[in-house]
Amino acid sequence: MPADPVILSTSSDLQNVVADVERELLNEIVANLDQKKISVQESQAIAKEFLSLLPIEDKKDLVDKLRKLSTDHEEAGGVFLHYAEEYEESEKQRKLQLMSQHIKNGEIDSALAVAKGEAK
Repeated sequence: MPADPVILSTSSDLQNVVADVERELLNEIVANLDQKKISVQESQAIAKEFLSLLPIEDKKDLVDKLRKLSTDHEEAGGVFLHYAEEYEESEKQRKLQLMSQHIKNGEIDSALAVAKGEAK
């Protein structure tokens, strides 16, 4: 089972996720080549640009770099959306958990700050 891109607790997890992204991107490139939507040169440009984005620091960096790649190459859009959706859901759950902890501790102002995006 592939690593969950939402939970990146070690550099090994991050490496597994990057490998998953590489596989998904390669599948997209091959599918677009098979359907004659892109040329061999375009496929090479996509792969080269992805490799230029490495290394990936964390899950936010991954999503940011995939966003850039998908802006430059629409063929990467599906891969970006997959990881962006999971990242956003992970962030939402993290913030809800943090808000809950603050509320349980009677720290309402801190919970509100998290809700407003003012605290991490």
